[in-house]
Amino acid sequence: MKKDAITQATYNKFAQQYWEKVTSLEQYSASYDTFCKLLPQKGKVFEMGCGPGNVTQYMLQKRPDLQYTASDLAPNMLTLAQKYNPNAHFLLLDCRKIVTLHQKFDAIIGAFVLPYLNKAECAILISDCKKIVTPNGVLYLSTIEGDEAHSGFEHTSFSGEDQVYIHYHQEAFLSECLSTNGFEVLHLLKQACHEPNGRVYYDMIFMARRVQ
Repeated sequence: MKKDAITQATYNKFAQQYWEKVTSLEQYSASYDTFCKLLPQKGKVFEMGCGPGNVTQYMLQKRPDLQYTASDLAPNMLTLAQKYNPNAHFLLLDCRKIVTLHQKFDAIIGAFVLPYLNKAECAILISDCKKIVTPNGVLYLSTIEGDEAHSGFEHTSFSGEDQVYIHYHQEAFLSECLSTNGFEVLHLLKQACHEPNGRVYYDMIFMARRVQ
């Protein structure tokens, strides 16, 4: 089974556990609050890889005026997301196919979708985001910082057996992709994340505006 199919099957299997684990967004709430301030009143927002809808819920609690569309590739994730966010619209969609939407949004959010994409796919995704975001529209992307050579299958926190393939990315590469596609980085945040096993890694959060 290919790594993409494994990732989809794993998150479909553990949708409820994922919701329970990530419902609290305290570690990232400041970045979402900052992003909310960049959004126009009644703005159209598109979220990629929404999972069970935890980010969706946070955003709509902060900004109930938003016209919110969210997507994921795991059906069970979308079932939960719709349950917890009845005022949002949900789509079964791989983030690598967002150009098939044929519509424009004032903002795009991809909270930790990049760890599931390789470098080439990240570059394409950012290019695709430019195609569906309005001029002066904003983009939120978060990922895990690290050497791509360390990418590989990792055990999930839900099971000692199930694995997903995690890609690590570097600031210089993503900054270049954003700049090449006409995005100006407004905020770049880095923060340490401590796992129960003692491992420490760093999250990177980009907020950018389309200026070209």
